[in-house]
Amino acid sequence: MNKYQILSVAAASLIAAGGLAAVPAAHAASMEKCFGIATAGHNDCAGISGLHSCKGQATAYYIPGDFRVVPTGTCEKMGGVDMAQAKAIMNKTSKVVAFEAKVQAKANWQG
Repeated sequence: MNKYQILSVAAASLIAAGGLAAVPAAHAASMEKCFGIATAGHNDCAGISGLHSCKGQATAYYIPGDFRVVPTGTCEKMGGVDMAQAKAIMNKTSKVVAFEAKVQAKANWQG
């Protein structure tokens, strides 16, 4: 390979890599954090519950402080809430228990 071919390949690689980097950003714009729908071992990152610090570490179902990233507009349909609502629920144990029961019932109904 001569210098021209090497530079052409390098330039093409950089252009391709730049194009791929834009894909996750566009994808992320159509996604949102949905709190309270994560099942044990299927949370996305650390939530506001403080029970764990990483993805996949949820040990219980439907904790209001744990979240999953879902397509925008689907969270409410799944029984989930946004971060502000999750924080309000997390302030009182009775609200947490009621929320978990509501999401569990919805999950069972949907099959």
